[in-house]
Amino acid sequence: MKRALWLFSGFGGRLVLPALAVALAIAALWWILLDRLDREERLLDLTAHEKTAVLARLVEEHAISTFRRVDDLLLDLIANTERNRAMRLDSRRAFEEGLVVGVRVYDSGGLLTMGAGRATFQGTVTDRDEFRIARDAAPRGLVIGVPYVSSETQDLLIPVSRRLEGEGGSFTGIAVADIPAEAFQRYYRVLGMPPDGSATLLRPDGTVIARNVGALATSGRGFANAEVWQALKQSPIGHMRMRSPVDGVERILAYRSAPDYPVVAIVGLSVETVFGPWRDNARLYIGWAVATTVVILLFVIAFIVELQWRRHADRALRVRNRALGWSNDGIMVADATQAGMPIVYVNPALERLLGTPSSALMGSGALTALERATRDRAALQPLRDAIVVGRDARVELSRAGEGPEGGRCLELSASPVRDHDNRLVSLIATVRDISEHKRAQSALTEARREADRANIAKSKFLAAASHDLRQPVQSLMLLMEVLSSRVSDGMTRNVLGTMDRALGALKMLLDGLLDVSRLEAGAVVPEMEVFALTEVMERVAANSRPVAIQKGLLLHIVPCRAHVRSDPMLLGRILQNLVENALRYTDRGRILIGCRRRGGTLRIEVWDTGIGIPADQQEDIFQEFVQVGNASRNRDQGLGLGLAVVRRLSVMLGHPVTVRSIPGHGSVFSVEVPLAPPPAVKAVVQAAAPRPAFATTVLVIEDDGIVREGLRAMLVEWGYTVLAAESCAEALDLAHRGPAPDLIVADYRLRESRTGTEAIREVRLALGRILPGILVTGDTAPARALEAEAGNFRVMHKPVIAADLRRAVAEALEPAARDRQTVA
Repeated sequence: MKRALWLFSGFGGRLVLPALAVALAIAALWWILLDRLDREERLLDLTAHEKTAVLARLVEEHAISTFRRVDDLLLDLIANTERNRAMRLDSRRAFEEGLVVGVRVYDSGGLLTMGAGRATFQGTVTDRDEFRIARDAAPRGLVIGVPYVSSETQDLLIPVSRRLEGEGGSFTGIAVADIPAEAFQRYYRVLGMPPDGSATLLRPDGTVIARNVGALATSGRGFANAEVWQALKQSPIGHMRMRSPVDGVERILAYRSAPDYPVVAIVGLSVETVFGPWRDNARLYIGWAVATTVVILLFVIAFIVELQWRRHADRALRVRNRALGWSNDGIMVADATQAGMPIVYVNPALERLLGTPSSALMGSGALTALERATRDRAALQPLRDAIVVGRDARVELSRAGEGPEGGRCLELSASPVRDHDNRLVSLIATVRDISEHKRAQSALTEARREADRANIAKSKFLAAASHDLRQPVQSLMLLMEVLSSRVSDGMTRNVLGTMDRALGALKMLLDGLLDVSRLEAGAVVPEMEVFALTEVMERVAANSRPVAIQKGLLLHIVPCRAHVRSDPMLLGRILQNLVENALRYTDRGRILIGCRRRGGTLRIEVWDTGIGIPADQQEDIFQEFVQVGNASRNRDQGLGLGLAVVRRLSVMLGHPVTVRSIPGHGSVFSVEVPLAPPPAVKAVVQAAAPRPAFATTVLVIEDDGIVREGLRAMLVEWGYTVLAAESCAEALDLAHRGPAPDLIVADYRLRESRTGTEAIREVRLALGRILPGILVTGDTAPARALEAEAGNFRVMHKPVIAADLRRAVAEALEPAARDRQTVA
């Protein structure tokens, strides 16, 4: 009682009118809800009737169109059959589109006289409806038979036939076309009916011809006693609601009987599909109406909670604004719904980075303010483009500055914000000072560029030094070859042997430089083949054993009969460098070379008892000019290029190289090479180059006097007539005055910036014939090989071994020698 009095007094009394208003609102809500549900039910029923009527008409029209095209095909077939004329059926559109899969013609006794398309029906036709109807009832139109399943393809087919008549209208047979039921089912699927909707095509006697679902189970069944069939007898077009005798589903049906063809189209929509969502919504509406009263009562509480939440949100917003004010990154928010996109918020960091007070920024356009601060309109173009398409953008801006800091490099990150309707509402941008980062990045780029320049300069120096040092070495090797053939005194030959070993050591150092320069230039191309590893190991042992004996070391090679796939010269170079490295850093003990099989690979190992390599230097030793234990750079211990060449060759060949070492106990270097089956044995005979059988003249073009004299003396010793020239002009003069040369041996770099390639070409032009040529050079560039291929001559790199040069000269002169023997 007291509570009731409270409601009508004081604060409660002020709630009476709102309570009455709420009661009226609830009553209005229920009246509107019930009226809406009733109208929706009537509307759904009317919509279902209209939809099924449209679908039934579409099914009927499709059936009429299909049977009309098949009827035209049968009429053409009958006309051509009566005239005994052939007819191309496979080119008819009905066949091409898959509307008809087979055509059959039967005589009056039911015997098949003609068939085209797939052999769909194999049984007797005399007991089929289409045959009996055509024979007994003499129909004048199209006859639709009972569907059947093809014995070959298991497809459901609908036979459509016409009667064949002779003179006087006598029965002479039938023409049948088989229509796949799938042709109708495909069309029914296109209609977009729900899963429990049905589209059925029937004969006038109630037999099902085609159905969108369950065709195999229902085709051929009769439903003449169904309720819909009784209604169909009263009106050819109509609607009704009934439970389907096929699947027991209650549906709203629309039926139509075709006027021209014996078919009936029935389309039905499930009552559950039509009214199910409405019933669910009706329950929801009623539940919503019941819950509305509770919601209204809770509205006041929710309103109070909302006010409280807004108070907390305002407090959090103030804290967030204070945090943004302390940020070192500039933050800007612009209103994109207004013209010019005015700025509505900036933090102090943005004022500092742009050098503009907030009073000048607030209200001004965002792009205008950025252009005014950076004075670079072109740099902001990506931001404009990003705003247009609504994507994030990141641009770098430069702002000129004064004082010791100078200008600033700024990074602007902008993110357009769009609402649910994809309209641009605001632009949020952050500005960050990346001046220090850009300076560090520029310094790093410059350091990398300087390192690249230093590496290129080193490679050029190696190539130039290798070329220049090879000239005198080549001269000494040529003169040694001449002296070795003329000296018979034992002591002198010992001296020559010592000189030869010294030249060999010098050649080894130069070979290291050449290997690095050639690898840098990309002039080394592996030639992979299968060979016996023992040959390479024996050659390495023969080259290294004198050094081991001189140092008092035991060099032992474990025999290996395996065959591997690799480049024998490059693999030999790797092993030779590893053994030479072991000899260089081993003062006592022994060096062992052996192999271990690991599956399909062979691990070649070089063991030594040398000084060892610290763990922190085991990767550095494969760099150029890096040596362990040679701080004084003793040249007797090499240049520090051997292992660098090993690493590059191993990468090129795909043979991994690893090292294990303990300082003071020695090291083990390993090379992994793929195993291969032994190749077929081929007899190879190495014959020394014979002396020329005919008088042969060789034109030598070399600007270095010592090398030129060495080449001339060695070629004369071999029995050739030699014309020696130091320039291209002198070579042309000797070619005209002296005996015509049979071969040209030229250095690449000649005086007056001429090349050996040009000299060979001009001598050939002057003599009017293609002379064989050999280009001897220390230049390792790949262009030399391309020039040799284009000019049809051979390239040999200095220093050239005498035996290799003699063999090359004999091979180059071999065609001319064969021609002279033929003439003789």
